[in-house]
Amino acid sequence: MSQKKSIAVIGTTRKHSASDAGKELAKTLKAQLGEQNPDFIVLFSTIHYLKNGGFDRLLKGVYDVFSDQVKLVGGTVRGFVNNDGCFARGATALAVSSDEMNCAIAKGTNTKRNPQKAAQKCTVEIEKNLSESTYEHGFLLNIIAGAEIPNIPPIGTKKIIEPGVTSKTLSTMFAVSQKAFQMGAARDEELIEELVTLLPDYSMLSGATLDDGPGFKNYQFYNQQVLKNSIVSLGLKTNKNVFVNSTHNMKKTSIEFEITKTSKDKRIIHEINGKPALEELLRLLDWPKEVLNEETWLQTTFYFPIGGKTITDSNSDDSAHVIGIILGNSLVLTCKIIGSHASILTIDGKGLFDAIDKNLDFIDFKPQFGLISSCITRFETLGYNMYDVRDKVQTYMQNQPFIVFYVGGESTYCKETGIKYSNISFNSMIIK
Repeated sequence: MSQKKSIAVIGTTRKHSASDAGKELAKTLKAQLGEQNPDFIVLFSTIHYLKNGGFDRLLKGVYDVFSDQVKLVGGTVRGFVNNDGCFARGATALAVSSDEMNCAIAKGTNTKRNPQKAAQKCTVEIEKNLSESTYEHGFLLNIIAGAEIPNIPPIGTKKIIEPGVTSKTLSTMFAVSQKAFQMGAARDEELIEELVTLLPDYSMLSGATLDDGPGFKNYQFYNQQVLKNSIVSLGLKTNKNVFVNSTHNMKKTSIEFEITKTSKDKRIIHEINGKPALEELLRLLDWPKEVLNEETWLQTTFYFPIGGKTITDSNSDDSAHVIGIILGNSLVLTCKIIGSHASILTIDGKGLFDAIDKNLDFIDFKPQFGLISSCITRFETLGYNMYDVRDKVQTYMQNQPFIVFYVGGESTYCKETGIKYSNISFNSMIIK
């Protein structure tokens, strides 16, 4: 019997039918793997298959080709870039077969209600299934349910709720709604902090799933299961070197201020400089109130996030905090903000590419494969220039398999640099 060799391959499908897409994707992977079965598959899909057969059919299509023993994790993304090109619709997968690593998958549920418990459930499974591995390096890929905008009758899914009794009531009930209905912020940064506490020797790459922009629904994949409000993790132990790195292109502007009142969970800013938060923010930006509206939301708030600290132990005070919802004069952030001093950040076009160079220029070896979580804002901003991103990453990866998947909250962790969590960032995991 021939000895198993290490191989990583990439597949892409743009088939309309979810079932056909799953089968095509799996057949593409299998053709490259030859006689070897993959140890694991990481699969990312855009939201489009929800209406074209459903994600259960997409996954069944994969398992019509591969054995039920093949481990799979994944989730929905805004789009992706890989060796095959740049895509805003379709699905992609990385399949790996290796005699130099052990793998395990795990899941935790109710991430918005109790992120710590979800992290603990994942940890138990990963430790149980990798406890006998003799390999030195540990790595964890975490695909976490992203934020969802609440659909509250009769308001619906508005991002801007005018001042009044309704907005005050909603602000008060926000934490209750988060736990009762699991709608609102992802709470992924809390989950990651717990994972790092429990598995400090594992390097990590994380990203929060989403749809094609509005933030109404997102899904996670665990073998043939389609999940919501969950985390799915892939754990690896390997004798190969694992590198993780986080960079972003946000720059501090001269607009700095003090956050003087927040909600208990630090996700809602009520006051800036002792004044109602929205009114003071608009004054600092010198914006008329009309500039913030439902139609142009992505073109405004995503490009002028609030810079501050997200993780307690982090040295970074310029992590980007996107404003997800306006409740009257209060600002609901996509992740918590720690400390009182903050600033306005902004994007510059050149920096979008500089962040890639800064992230990947350490590669002076032949990579085996790479996974990269990046922000939806970078995807939306670059447009046709995404092909330049693809070419740049492919050059650094020396044509080895990679996927850049576009999500709504990204991070890395390693013992040397600690947790790096942000929106609007570029985060890599490269295996040598």
